[in-house]
Amino acid sequence: MSLQKLLKVVGNNIKLFRLRGELSQEKLAKKAGISRSTVQSAEAGKSIEFEHILKIAEALGIHPADLFLTDEDRQITYKAKLFWEALMEYKSNKGD
Repeated sequence: MSLQKLLKVVGNNIKLFRLRGELSQEKLAKKAGISRSTVQSAEAGKSIEFEHILKIAEALGIHPADLFLTDEDRQITYKAKLFWEALMEYKSNKGD
């Protein structure tokens, strides 16, 4: 994946988690201790400092790695979670 595509993924994820948390760019910036323009630039897929990624993730209450997941990664992770839950349920029903 190119750097530009990765920055776009990070930006889209920042926006996704920000909206899920019902935060404006300004509120997220304040929680993260960064400027609103930094949040705006990051969401636009522009270059962002690693330190800012860490601060944004902390402010959103997520692991920094979550900002690097593509939609495909999330689907795979979700399917793995469903499989694991089904396996645990099957195992508990067998009495093991």
